[in-house]
Amino acid sequence: MSLDRQHLTALDALRGLSVAAMILVNNPGDWNTVFPSLLHADWNGWTFADVVFPFFVFVMGCAMPFAFARRDARHRGEWRSATRVLRRAGWLVAFGLVLNAASAWPQISDTRIPGVLQRLGVTYAGAALIVRSSGIVMQAVVAVALMAVHWALLTFAPFAGSAARAITRDCNLSGLVDARVFGSHTLAPGFDPEGILGTATAVATALLGALAGQWMRRHHDHRKQIIGLAAGGGVAILAGLLWSVVWPINKSLWTGSYALLMSGLASGSLAVCVYVIDVRGLRRWANPFLALGVNPLAIYFGSELVGHIMDRGAKSWLYWETFATVVGPGEVASLLFAIAYVACWVVIAIALERRGVRIRV
Repeated sequence: MSLDRQHLTALDALRGLSVAAMILVNNPGDWNTVFPSLLHADWNGWTFADVVFPFFVFVMGCAMPFAFARRDARHRGEWRSATRVLRRAGWLVAFGLVLNAASAWPQISDTRIPGVLQRLGVTYAGAALIVRSSGIVMQAVVAVALMAVHWALLTFAPFAGSAARAITRDCNLSGLVDARVFGSHTLAPGFDPEGILGTATAVATALLGALAGQWMRRHHDHRKQIIGLAAGGGVAILAGLLWSVVWPINKSLWTGSYALLMSGLASGSLAVCVYVIDVRGLRRWANPFLALGVNPLAIYFGSELVGHIMDRGAKSWLYWETFATVVGPGEVASLLFAIAYVACWVVIAIALERRGVRIRV
């Protein structure tokens, strides 16, 4: 168990970095003045903001082999994994709906149904059940199949009187499915970036993370871990970029090319974390992110809930009376507000860690 814990240090750091980036991107001081890299790409293409969510999904998948191995050892292989997985997924979906209701308040009837935690919950359930019931080869096959089927459906299936391949924000099969299932309860009319079809490729992203995690568990030598993560990441990046020639990188649809590129970047980033933390022993810089990585979902939920509450008026007053006054309104002030908000949650995460509080869904 201690060996698995040691291998998870780099994972916790990357997970914490992802949570910090998610909070940063979601909480600028003023949405009208945000650096372009901190905004999601309008449609095709990607920015820094489009990196953070798939990184978290990849790390979630990467941690599965370690978590399952610890539970198997603790319960001698006799624990109701499916029940635990489905219960955790259900709680994530429920907490996501709570956040959406808080955002819509007092117009609860307008509550959006999909969301980040909802996608995480369904993705976790799908990937975890596959990892528990199949070997490495089958997991890789399923990941490729999910990306291929998603591509085939969106590319070749005609719908609503539209020719196949006509894939725009206003005309795509994913949006049609979301509109039919959720009605008006989507982020945008007739479309949601955390919709149903994109969950398949999100599961593929988590499975690619699980493959990376199994490589790390199999090879205890950090240098072998780094070589495998870097090589696998490089292959995924190359495959994603080549595929993007005909199947664009698109976070809103979570295309297969996007899943491959982001998984490759996440794998490379994890290799860097292993090298810096485990090989070079440079850990002090990562302590704030390690604290965030201990209770990532609780911190994310709290930051989103408090953010929705602050949007009722406190945020505007705080931003304009402090940050905008000191440095002047604009992208810099908006970013400084977001950084300060992240710092507040880092302090909370460190306090929870020092008191031994572990909030598990």
